[in-house]
Amino acid sequence: MADAERAETGAEPGEAASMEIALIAAVAENRVIGDEGEMPWHYPADLAHFKQTTMGHPVIMGRVTYESIAGQLGGPLPGRTNVVLTRSGLEAPDEVVQVGSVDAAVEAASAAAAETGAETTFVAGGATVYEAFLDRADRLVLTAVPGEPEGDTRFPEWDPAAWVEVDREDEGELSFVTYERQ
Repeated sequence: MADAERAETGAEPGEAASMEIALIAAVAENRVIGDEGEMPWHYPADLAHFKQTTMGHPVIMGRVTYESIAGQLGGPLPGRTNVVLTRSGLEAPDEVVQVGSVDAAVEAASAAAAETGAETTFVAGGATVYEAFLDRADRLVLTAVPGEPEGDTRFPEWDPAAWVEVDREDEGELSFVTYERQ
């Protein structure tokens, strides 16, 4: 490994770099993130932010989230290793990594990150998956969505005192806010 690569990843030859875990979500004021497997809003700027932020990184998600994304895109998220947490399995292309536990998801994402040089794995939902990863997360990348839409899926409650806002970008009525664990 070249000195520049070692400085960039912090890893010695043959040693995996530590992987950051970031939860990424669009969250309404009432913590709603979904309704019947769909997002209850459509903001092209949020979709572009999600794509730009996660491209080239492993993305962990639950089966329902994967099926919603695959239904809209006609397949898995391109340009990213899709790691899907599922108890029952699903029909998916071979490049989709299916796992049955949080630890297996972290292991699969770490392996993918080591192959690509990515330093961050993103967790893209749904609610149960966010809840499972919240205590492991180093960063929250949240799109603040205005209003209080109806929905059956909510982002887990999190303690603002445990996090510090490190970046905010306002675009129209949306705010892209990044928090890091204190």
